[in-house]
Amino acid sequence: TRSAVFAPVKNLGAIIIDEEQEHTYKSDQDPKYHARDIARYRCATENALMLLASATPSLESYQKAMEGKYTLITMKKRYGKALLPEVRVVDMRGESGHGNLSPLGEELAREVARVKDEGNQSVLFLNRRGYSHQTVCRSCGKAISCPRCSVAMNYHVRRFGGEGELVCHWCGHRAPLPEECPACHSPHLARQGFGTQRVEEELGTLLPSARVLRMDTDTASSKLSYDRMLGAFRAHEADVLLGTQMVTKGHDFPDVTLVGVLMADMSLYLDDYRAAERTFSMLTQVIGRAGRGDKPGLAVIQTMNPDSDVIRLACAQDYERFFQNEIRLRRLLQFPPFCDMVLLTLTSRDEKELQKASLRLSEQLRSKNLSDYRDVPIVAFGPFEAPVYRVDNIYRMRMVVKCRLNRRARAMFGTILRVFTTDSRGTHKPVLSVDFNPSSI
Repeated sequence: TRSAVFAPVKNLGAIIIDEEQEHTYKSDQDPKYHARDIARYRCATENALMLLASATPSLESYQKAMEGKYTLITMKKRYGKALLPEVRVVDMRGESGHGNLSPLGEELAREVARVKDEGNQSVLFLNRRGYSHQTVCRSCGKAISCPRCSVAMNYHVRRFGGEGELVCHWCGHRAPLPEECPACHSPHLARQGFGTQRVEEELGTLLPSARVLRMDTDTASSKLSYDRMLGAFRAHEADVLLGTQMVTKGHDFPDVTLVGVLMADMSLYLDDYRAAERTFSMLTQVIGRAGRGDKPGLAVIQTMNPDSDVIRLACAQDYERFFQNEIRLRRLLQFPPFCDMVLLTLTSRDEKELQKASLRLSEQLRSKNLSDYRDVPIVAFGPFEAPVYRVDNIYRMRMVVKCRLNRRARAMFGTILRVFTTDSRGTHKPVLSVDFNPSSI
């Protein structure tokens, strides 16, 4: 994760934030501050320059530039003689009809082999780790879920051989793969979906001589291992770098002439209003890893939705057109940057206490807004269950509020937070967390 520490410094000249659109600049622990907001405040109070850099700026920052609040500086060409890579979009809907059940499409597999034979390197991106996404019973249709979280467990193979295991990507719980369904005791279990481990295995089958380096949180859990793997790839100790978002940004490998994206449309279907923005940013960034030297580059984008405007514009590296489309939708639906969002999250190990507290939170918000804070216009949604309701045996309920954050609005939410902080003493008492403009909903 990214972090920023702003210590007191006299005569501050400038603060530079690279890849300013990254959600990892937002703290996920209380207080949930955004490094960009702290930088803007410090630069304003100390008369310093704030420089936000990105090939895919956040819509909020770019809108400020369009309104004249920020100064927009654009660079239309790559450094030196490097050119943008050729991009091919591969429709994966017909691959299974041709008998290809591999995560790697025929064209991408062929291009990886070609690049290796030419002595160059490839980067493959899949934003899902593990071997299989879920294990489902063919008889009752239920997926094997984590006993502590309300999510299906992922199947992982062990790095040094042996039987695989089920892993929860939320709480880290591990369990052996059962021989029968826990619900109906049927022995007919099937693993569905694929992750980086499965793709690594497929590459070993299709290209036995290719040296594959897999980079995800299972293999690069520390900064030392992360830097070591990047150094090994830069030294040509591997032909293919396969990984999750770790491989998409900030890397400059002059001999990488091929980038492949698997399941490019996967993040489009997340229940978040920023899904299109993040998909566009991710694709634009990973496509830019190819052809950064004197050699021409190629990007192969595998998708089940080749007609998506987001994918089409990302392949064309057309941020301006994407911004125009997305900002129009945000304006119609009144989403940021045309309003502020406040996420109120209640957590507790006692589900009944949590339900009671959720009703109390809704009543408190309504009461405060109708009395002391009548001048604060809001649109409130909820309370409702979080997308993942239970994490490590802690239940979570939420409310989402649209408003315009100012001194009065912050005072209202501060009052509500103090009420629940006073009432939250005890082992199982619900705890309230307030997040202004959260990175995800």
